[in-house]
Amino acid sequence: MRIAILNYEHAVATCVTGPAEIWSAMANTIPLLTNTPLKNPVAIDYIRADKKKSFRKALETGLEEVLGNEQVYDLVIVPAMRAAKIDDVVTGERQLVDWLNQQHAKNADLASICIGAFLLAETGLLKGKKVTTNIRFADLFRQRYPDVEVQDDKIIIDQGNIYTCGGAFVFTTFMIYLIEKYFGHQEAIMVSKVLMINTHQLPQHTFSVFQLQRNHSDEKIVEAQLFIEKNYEHSLSIEGLAGRYYMSNRNFIRRFEGATGNTPLEYLQRVRIEAAKKLLENSNDSIEQIAVKCGYEDIGFFRKIFKRNVALNPKEYQKKYGKTGWG
Repeated sequence: MRIAILNYEHAVATCVTGPAEIWSAMANTIPLLTNTPLKNPVAIDYIRADKKKSFRKALETGLEEVLGNEQVYDLVIVPAMRAAKIDDVVTGERQLVDWLNQQHAKNADLASICIGAFLLAETGLLKGKKVTTNIRFADLFRQRYPDVEVQDDKIIIDQGNIYTCGGAFVFTTFMIYLIEKYFGHQEAIMVSKVLMINTHQLPQHTFSVFQLQRNHSDEKIVEAQLFIEKNYEHSLSIEGLAGRYYMSNRNFIRRFEGATGNTPLEYLQRVRIEAAKKLLENSNDSIEQIAVKCGYEDIGFFRKIFKRNVALNPKEYQKKYGKTGWG
């Protein structure tokens, strides 16, 4: 199996070397554990488009860093780029964009990590497809590529011969997923155990930090947001909030959703859930105490809304991310 990893300027270094290390570990450890050679030996190249358009050697790894070669790859991995350099990469790496199209036309599979999806989208190959990317940049991606369906609540999306994953450091789980696709379930499990990589399939919003959406010009709605954020533990109603800002219920809901992307009720729930997450992470309070502190009198409803937003129930979240979970 031949794998290419793009090594363009402004690529996140760990998203270049990390996948190579995982695939190399798989190639080296499975024969040792099974006493059987790999059915399909793995070879990895780094691909970089430089001005000289020539072959180069990677200085430290000894793996060949190739430009413009005739090799057809089974899998091409597009690493994440530095967030501040998205524009530079998508406008400056046109040779790599063309090369990705050529490889795909020759039946190479393509896999992007995090916001590497922006470079992959420049090929036009994502039109009409479902993809995921870093949740923080999902809206920007939608603006740039409106004909691509972004599902930013997903960690990994498999479209048959195009794969995408969410956050940059999800590449560990992503590589295990791809190893299973190419080599099988048992091989993937062995590698995940040897490298101690979690093979979770939780949605991306399980790991996301709620960003309070105040990047808009509706001053009254900003005031309403601030009021909600300071008073989420109290009983708040649409009628009370709308009346506070001299609006009808319908007008308040319309303006709030237009400015923030959430209805007032959704926003209140997200603020409360984020507060609950912090308490679950940092306090020794019981689930019931935390629910009450966050404005929930019905503990069952709290558990239900928490799991809907986080994909874990409060107890599972506390065990995974709380003080005791790190001991």
